[in-house]
Amino acid sequence: MGKINRRNFIKNVAIGGAVLGLGNAVFTQVPKAWASGQGNKEESTPGERRPEIITSCHCKKVVLKLIGLDPRFTVCHCDTCQLIHNGPWYGANCSDLKIIDGKQYITEFIKEHGGGDKSPTMPKGWAAWHFCSNCGSRLYYSFDDKILKNVNDKYNVSAGLLNPVCGDYLMMENELFFDMKPAYYSFHETKKLSSGEALKTFKM
Repeated sequence: MGKINRRNFIKNVAIGGAVLGLGNAVFTQVPKAWASGQGNKEESTPGERRPEIITSCHCKKVVLKLIGLDPRFTVCHCDTCQLIHNGPWYGANCSDLKIIDGKQYITEFIKEHGGGDKSPTMPKGWAAWHFCSNCGSRLYYSFDDKILKNVNDKYNVSAGLLNPVCGDYLMMENELFFDMKPAYYSFHETKKLSSGEALKTFKM
């Protein structure tokens, strides 16, 4: 076999990579996007669930792994969210959530319907809010399995935690409990669901 021409070899590999959609296919190491399993912006389409995302609260003491995250987030205008978050809640659903670090800093508040809420009756303990006790970041809330229609929506994660790691993929999909929204703010055109319509997404 004759001696391989190094320049032609590299050129052919690069051309072959371009045909396969890899661009410059001559790598000195595995691209970080591939190594992490996250892919890059071109590898994901808008609205596609993200297999795995790691994010943290403001003070970095709580680190979470989110699995099956849906970037199409929801805005909730209910009176509980208005009080707890000083405004509407922005949250995206994911099928599973793992606490990588800082479990001792997570404070849980279990929602017990009543206490002045104006929204329709919900089961006791239907959801639990989770916060970082050190910096106060809103982290996520989890639903009781008994009221879930979709097992992929077990957790609803704060959009604030998602913005630093996948902000380009986030899309406001709808607004829940729109009939309870205060008059002093409004958003662009989205699908708006009343209290009754929002409850239809659960096993009520």
